[in-house]
Amino acid sequence: MSAQALPYPNRGDPASAQPLSDQQLLALVRGGDVAAFGELFIRYQRVGGFVARAESDNPSDAADIVGEAFAAVFQAIMEGRGPIESFRPYLLTTIRRMAHRKNLKATRLVMVDSNTVDALALAGGDHVLGTHESIVLVRAFRKLPKRWQDVLWYVDVEGLKPAQAGPLLGLAPNALSALAIRAREGLRQVYLQEHVGEAPVQSCTEYLRYLGRYVRNGLSGNAQVRVRQHTERCPHCSAVLAELRELQASMRGTKNK
Repeated sequence: MSAQALPYPNRGDPASAQPLSDQQLLALVRGGDVAAFGELFIRYQRVGGFVARAESDNPSDAADIVGEAFAAVFQAIMEGRGPIESFRPYLLTTIRRMAHRKNLKATRLVMVDSNTVDALALAGGDHVLGTHESIVLVRAFRKLPKRWQDVLWYVDVEGLKPAQAGPLLGLAPNALSALAIRAREGLRQVYLQEHVGEAPVQSCTEYLRYLGRYVRNGLSGNAQVRVRQHTERCPHCSAVLAELRELQASMRGTKNK
C-alpha cells in the first residue's frame, strides 16, 4: 500500500506504513496543522455518530451533535485546552454532554413504557423528561440501597402516606419521612452522577466520580474543597460540572442544601 493510501502517514518517515497515533495528531493540531484534526475527524466520526444516536432523544439530531462536538473540541485545542493524549474519550464525553443538553432543551413529552412511567413518578415532577432521561433516572434508582428504593416506591410512586408505608418497612411515620428525604436526595445525586462520562485522563477519575454529590453539596468539607480546587484548574472537569449545574437548574425543587 502506498503512503498516500495510508491514514495520515508519518510524514517524518515517508516510507513508514504506520499511521500517526492520536497523541501525535493532537500535537500537530496544537502546532497549527488543521489537516491533522481532519484525520481525527475521519477516525472518530462514525463512532461519534453511534454515540450521538444512542444518547439523543431524536436520532435525526445526531449529525448536528457530532459536528458541534468536533467543532467544540477543535476550538478548545486551539485555545490551549482540550485533550492532550486521550482524544476519543474526550470527544465522546463532549458528544454525550451536547446530546443531553439538546434533550433538555427540547423537553418533549413522549409516549413511554411502564418503566418510564415509574421513572417519571420518581422524578416527582422535577422536570419534563425525554425517553433517554427517563432511562437514566431508572438506572439511578436501581443503584440506590434497597431500603431507599422501597421508601421511594411506597411514598412517591404508590402515593402512600408515611403512616401507611411505615408499618410496611417497620418504621414510625416520622422515621419514614426522614428516610424518604435522604432517599430523594440520594436519587438526585446518583441521577446527576449518571451524566458524568469517562475521565479523559487518569488524574481526573477520582474527582469525576464525586461530581454528582459535589453539585449537591453532599461531600465532607475537605472533599468538597479538593473537588472544587480540581475543577477550577481542570478545563474538562469544569465543563462537566457546568453541565451538571445546568441539569440541576432544570430540576425544580432540588436546590442545594
